[in-house]
Amino acid sequence: MMSAVAGLVPEVTTILSNAVALHPVIPKETLAKFRVTLPTLHRLVDYLDPQWGNHADTVMEKLVTAWVLATHRECDNRVCRLASFTHGTGKPTLWRHENLNAATHEWVKQEFGRVPTSFFEQIYKCVKAGHLLGVEHLPGLPENFGTGPLPQTDARFVFFAGTENVCFLPQSQLKTYQYFDQIRPGYHGVHYLPGYGHSDPFIGEYASRDVFPLMLAELER
Repeated sequence: MMSAVAGLVPEVTTILSNAVALHPVIPKETLAKFRVTLPTLHRLVDYLDPQWGNHADTVMEKLVTAWVLATHRECDNRVCRLASFTHGTGKPTLWRHENLNAATHEWVKQEFGRVPTSFFEQIYKCVKAGHLLGVEHLPGLPENFGTGPLPQTDARFVFFAGTENVCFLPQSQLKTYQYFDQIRPGYHGVHYLPGYGHSDPFIGEYASRDVFPLMLAELER
């Protein structure tokens, strides 16, 4: 759900972040799903798996899959439909179908796996807090990310946000950009990608034309 590329230019590290940042903002429909559906799912299954679209083993897996396929009819790719349910409420959630060619849409059938329900519980906590939260209280890491003192680094952060992202709204990237910009105005950057969603800035048919040149230009600055 997060894509980052680090590139080195003389004495400066530029980090590119796409789709997810330190301040997750999700659609109201997904927030309602967290509130209503997540507690029930957590009691029924330990994880969700888009691969159930290819093969579901247990009765519960088959029931969840049947329900998802009945409510997600946006395409003929069962894994794509399960991935949309797993990662949000969009139809689809992770990309815009018009941005994927047929071969890539077929390829995604093998590119998703299990996601524990505990992950969604953590994301829900972060959304409610307005920023990322620590999980296991690891030494050396803060309890809160995206609040308080800014990171002590000269790294330059550039954020890319698909304007049609319905997994994490583009406001996520804007909020984190503003967080970094407040301490060093004009140093970091943010780009909006018209017509793009969550993952299609990387796997879209025309990403090499619309997105990659922007990223390369930022890495070369």
